[in-house]
Amino acid sequence: MKIIIIGGSIGGLSAGIALNCKNFDVEIYERSTARMRGRGAGLVIQPDMMDYLMQHNISPKEIFGVPALERQVLNNQGRVAYKFQNDTTFTSWNYIWQQLKDHFPDTKYFYGHELSKVEQKGKLATATFTNGVVKTADLIIGADGYGSVVRAHFLPEVTPTYAGYIAYRGLIPEEKMTQDVVSFFENKFSIYPYEHAHILCYMVPGTNGELEKGQRQLNWVWYVNKTASQLSQILTDKDGENRKYAVPPTFLSQKSVDDLHALADEELPQVLRDRVHQTQHPFVQVIVDMNVPKMFDNRLAVLGDAASFVRPLTASVTA
Repeated sequence: MKIIIIGGSIGGLSAGIALNCKNFDVEIYERSTARMRGRGAGLVIQPDMMDYLMQHNISPKEIFGVPALERQVLNNQGRVAYKFQNDTTFTSWNYIWQQLKDHFPDTKYFYGHELSKVEQKGKLATATFTNGVVKTADLIIGADGYGSVVRAHFLPEVTPTYAGYIAYRGLIPEEKMTQDVVSFFENKFSIYPYEHAHILCYMVPGTNGELEKGQRQLNWVWYVNKTASQLSQILTDKDGENRKYAVPPTFLSQKSVDDLHALADEELPQVLRDRVHQTQHPFVQVIVDMNVPKMFDNRLAVLGDAASFVRPLTASVTA
């Protein structure tokens, strides 16, 4: 059985590996022209994901990520109000993607293929790409994210709905922080909740998956309510392009960065305010809701963000 997967991110690679284990002929087509980096920041590893990686011999438990043994809740002075035990492992999008990519055959993974349309005829489905390539398979799986072309073919009325808030995000290399700051955050999940917002921090692997002390990164996520008008301004990037669901690192406009810093000065305690200012390339993720009435139609199927969204603050989307 010939299967084509549209989208080579975490969902597409996980599906490709699972289907390879069943001896199907699987190919993945990714629109990016080169290896993906910086597509996300910190992730919490759930037990299901750990089991999956170990069962497929993708990653031993020892190198899943950076452990946190405590959860600490901060007050408005940035001091620890209370703490409790918390056995969690944190990783990063880059680190998980790299491990999955290394496990999937290079000869079956194709960059530079942006899907323009899909069609069904009888027992076959056809994918047409913007570069002119046309591929036919017994099954096409759309792992092509929020704006899924595959989903739009059989569920054109289903679209993401803005949930009313965004996530500002950032990564800071450990080497850029003082030892006192590192000691405050390492081995801990830190959270500062306040009225209608909260910010959290934890350590994740380095840019290339480094787990050693001194080479890790501090990941922070700040959930903030934004009106539709404010959202539109934030999603207009530094080049004037209007983005839909995210503004990646290096693309936030200077006004958006200035507004972020001003908000941090106004609302965050110093230990967190300084981290926001210290972040070289903050980025933004729009929080949306969407659920589909079905995940397949004849020879087409969707999965991951193409099918439904789990809000990131639940720490369950990867699983």
